[in-house]
Amino acid sequence: MTSPIEDIFEKIFGYVPPKRGTAFERLAAIASYMLEKKGQVEHDARVRGKFSETLYQIDVLHSAEGGTKMGEAKDYSEQHEKVGRGDLQKLSGALPDLDSINEGIFFSATGFTGPAKKYAAVASNLTGGKPISLYELRPSTKLDEKGFLKTIVVNMRAWLPLPSQAKWSACLTESGEKALKALLKDGEKSRTFNVTIDGFWNHAGSKVLPLDLTSCGLVDTTTNKQCACFLLKNHFIKVEGALVEIRGLEYEIPFNCHEWEMKITDDSEQRFVMLDGKGKVLMFFPDKQLRNFSFDESGVLAPQSHKSK
Repeated sequence: MTSPIEDIFEKIFGYVPPKRGTAFERLAAIASYMLEKKGQVEHDARVRGKFSETLYQIDVLHSAEGGTKMGEAKDYSEQHEKVGRGDLQKLSGALPDLDSINEGIFFSATGFTGPAKKYAAVASNLTGGKPISLYELRPSTKLDEKGFLKTIVVNMRAWLPLPSQAKWSACLTESGEKALKALLKDGEKSRTFNVTIDGFWNHAGSKVLPLDLTSCGLVDTTTNKQCACFLLKNHFIKVEGALVEIRGLEYEIPFNCHEWEMKITDDSEQRFVMLDGKGKVLMFFPDKQLRNFSFDESGVLAPQSHKSK
């Protein structure tokens, strides 16, 4: 017979730890790490007492730059009971004996009784200045998720050019027109020149300016067209090797407007919520996020950033 927490743990991770209570203890270890997102977290650690020399079993041992915390985790979801003052007294009794521990944390799957909360509030007076923080860690409910953002929709819009339908118009200077007429053969009254314009030249025949359509003009959203005009003093184009002076270049390019929807959705099937001792929601843990964590053989928690190394 498994507890409700163990059933959810199996759905998320695909297995149930053989020892009762381990599933919730490991969830508590993940939650402890997520509170600070730094340090090393161990599950089922052993620390020897300074005075009694007793070897204490610790559900969650979280070591970081700010100090070391010992965490106790209790899953009373089968009994439908809250964690009472007696459970906290066991934790506070161990804290003075553990010189390397700076504070205690207690995770409950079912919440805490009133006397337990009162005891935690004054625990530092009984443990030599080491506080005890309370956290409720359990499956989330609709009431918890009220106001929780589950879906973000972004309506995207882009204008894509249709260069094959573009219209171009070039204006030559008088000297440019003379240069073109000079290319006519004797007796010719008209002639067609096929010219590819990818830039502009100076009078010495050196390329001085590339053709960059992206830097000029914006799409007019009322006509779905982009129009721009280059005023090009002392610039030339090449026609059959001859330099032809140009006064300016104007273009009009139609655009098609494409619209699509980008949706970011929290579609997790299982979601845990963590609340502080006063019942305030601190954070949610969707199943996808929880699957980013694992434990090595010695019980050390491996977040995703560590697993990828």
